[in-house]
Amino acid sequence: MVNFKWDQKRALEVAMEDGEVRGEARGEARGKRNAMKEVTLKLLKRGIPLGIITDSTQLSPEEVRQIAKDNGLAF
Repeated sequence: MVNFKWDQKRALEVAMEDGEVRGEARGEARGKRNAMKEVTLKLLKRGIPLGIITDSTQLSPEEVRQIAKDNGLAF
């Protein structure tokens, strides 16, 4: 039989730690995505072909086109 004692303070600590980990992961993912968008913009300005940009950044062609449009670049 399992000995279980409810500890509300510890339960809240665990929940906060879990939330922090998830928040950090989301922040890291968002940061990586923003970095890829910056790289994409630089590649677009240099005239690099769409296929190379999508392969290099893992962004979809639609995302690359939107970045170009948002920055006034013809594509």
